[in-house]
Amino acid sequence: MIPLLALDIQTLPDVDGIRTLYQLDADISDADVVYFALQRSRASRADEFLPYHLHRVVGIHAVLHIRQEVVLHHSLPGQDEAGMLQTLSTLLNEHMPQIVSWQGSQLMLPVLRHRAMMHGIAFPGGANGLFGQTLELSRLLCQNAQPGCVPQQEMAGLCGLPRIPDYDAAQSWAMAAAGQLPALLAHSAQRAACHYLMWLRLAALQGQISALTRSQHEQKLAQLLGQQGAGWQDFLQQWTACNRA
Repeated sequence: MIPLLALDIQTLPDVDGIRTLYQLDADISDADVVYFALQRSRASRADEFLPYHLHRVVGIHAVLHIRQEVVLHHSLPGQDEAGMLQTLSTLLNEHMPQIVSWQGSQLMLPVLRHRAMMHGIAFPGGANGLFGQTLELSRLLCQNAQPGCVPQQEMAGLCGLPRIPDYDAAQSWAMAAAGQLPALLAHSAQRAACHYLMWLRLAALQGQISALTRSQHEQKLAQLLGQQGAGWQDFLQQWTACNRA
């Protein structure tokens, strides 16, 4: 089996980029800059979905499945955006994995490509870049009819996995401004773990791997997460023993 990378990112509105693009005065607060960008999106799109290039990546988390091993990847504390993207590029170039996400083409992959271009960082994959080896679980489950029609956290809950919230730009900004950035990053890491576990389940159902192989890899991940400290205990408690059988 080719290497697999279950990937998730956390972003925040790019305050500096918004100031630069729209020539906002320095005395305008960061909160008002974000409010301006969200309202501008609402006026043009009828929602507060920020354009891809205005998302600043603040966390990259993944579960790497390579040969018979399961490895956690996460951004280093204090690492800047360019450093995070370069580390991811190095990882992708080294292992050339298939990227697994829930609906990565909706936000994650376009953001990564836009921000990588801004920093002059190359991703592998030729003309298609990150899209060349991408597996979207929501698209597979919907048979391409309505990709992304089911929220990841709801499907995870039905599969007996933790329901990890996913936040939009306004919610993420509010949490970060309230000092809850560590919680945002923890949720991103947990979503990556859920992507991996849902891929294992789907791969077993489709006959790509055996039920025994699925169980073995789930146990490896459980053991690995158990070594990561208290931050993963709630996740492990929600992911009950019967779901790892």
